[in-house]
Amino acid sequence: MRRFLTIVFALLGMIVGLFVGPAFKAVDFLSWLAIGGEFGIANPIVLNLEFMQITFGLWCKVNIAGVLFAIIFALLGHEILRKLKV
Repeated sequence: MRRFLTIVFALLGMIVGLFVGPAFKAVDFLSWLAIGGEFGIANPIVLNLEFMQITFGLWCKVNIAGVLFAIIFALLGHEILRKLKV
């Protein structure tokens, strides 16, 4: 349970970081936080079986701020859960 909640905290940190990075792009000494990229399947793969259609696709956007916030949130979440004895 603790591991799952730590992963949830890390994902929340990544989401926060994806908003914070571009926000600091205009600040000269913090513009490096917005450096990142995108990867995944640009056009999803579609499997049409006539009675059902299944679409497969995966796309991910990452920047430095997202990675840093994910690490920070995971460490903080782990400590919070340890103190709560979850």
